[in-house]
Amino acid sequence: MEDWRSAIGNGSDRRKFLKATGALGIAGLAGCTGGGDGGDGEDTEGTEESGGGSGGDTEESGGGDGGSDSVSWTIGTSGPDSATHASGVAMSQVISENSDMIDMSAQTTGGTAANLPLIADGELDIAQSTSWGVVQGNAGNAPYQDGLSKVMTQVLPFMSIEYFLIKRDVEELSDIQSVSDIPQDGSINMAFGNRGGTNYFAGVDAFELSGIENPEEKYNISSMDWGSQSAAIRDGRLDICMGYTVSQVTTVGWEQEVDATTEIDVVEWEFDESDIADSGMPYVYLEAPADVWEQDISVDQIPSLGVGYETVFPAEISQELAYEFVSVVNDNIDQVRNASAVLEGAGPELTQQLTLASPDAPVHPGAEQFMKEEGLWSDDLTTLEEYESNQ
Repeated sequence: MEDWRSAIGNGSDRRKFLKATGALGIAGLAGCTGGGDGGDGEDTEGTEESGGGSGGDTEESGGGDGGSDSVSWTIGTSGPDSATHASGVAMSQVISENSDMIDMSAQTTGGTAANLPLIADGELDIAQSTSWGVVQGNAGNAPYQDGLSKVMTQVLPFMSIEYFLIKRDVEELSDIQSVSDIPQDGSINMAFGNRGGTNYFAGVDAFELSGIENPEEKYNISSMDWGSQSAAIRDGRLDICMGYTVSQVTTVGWEQEVDATTEIDVVEWEFDESDIADSGMPYVYLEAPADVWEQDISVDQIPSLGVGYETVFPAEISQELAYEFVSVVNDNIDQVRNASAVLEGAGPELTQQLTLASPDAPVHPGAEQFMKEEGLWSDDLTTLEEYESNQ
């Protein structure tokens, strides 16, 4: 089987997604939060202390009637300019066109972190979110301290995101090479993207993994969508911001605009693989290649905080329906891959590599059945039965 990262790298030019991606016309793929072009879109600026948010309009339907006895699902995505939205629309089309049991449509939302409370509140049936969100939601950790009324389960990973910091490469910031070099006097303006997305909480956690506790109290950190963040670092209103690669092979549209217009460099985290492994946090240590940038970066590999992005189901959905979803999507995986260049690695091998082994991240029985049939299952993973028996 071809390595999933190679499939992405060989299947298209790394920057192909700046062009229209299929019928979706996505210009600035983000994969994390709403609003990719500077507009406020589906942003959740007011959700600093909560993963919640209101869903957007259901704007993309898979088409197909699914049969008279089928269920009708809404899958929450994120902003319209995101890879998570592209994946949700593609999966909706695949399911509605090929399943006799499920009809599905995609709905924009405030972000992947905001989607889980929307599932719990019954405003969404399923959602594109993260393994991080599943763990935090089930464990009642920030930003879900109030708890979720439903158990969240892992179903189908479709990409990874590798988070790091970039800065304007200017003389006044030349002494900032790692996060401990950043002054804590409010003189440095930073942003981690939008607070409605996993990216923001990953940024906070990365500082704490680097030995800096309560970074929101020590730094001037703004919440803004990726398009606004891009414009702000280009014109000097931001000094440092969150950047990322997708599946360790490519940057995205807003970053490429920065790359073409602004001299930048990396601000390194101060953790290593063992720090993440020992932390118990739902992340993996990954290294993003620096050669995805057109300009020279001071390191060859960028230490990054890795997060798996995946379709999440509430545990109450039946095994039969979940198995149908996973099977039909995988049987038609090329349609999902074609929705966006950053999704070209989606498929069984990615499922095996990114399904998180955590006692707080159970795998849905339908996904478990599929993984076992395809030889993808690991005994390190947590079944829903095991999770429930420990509650």
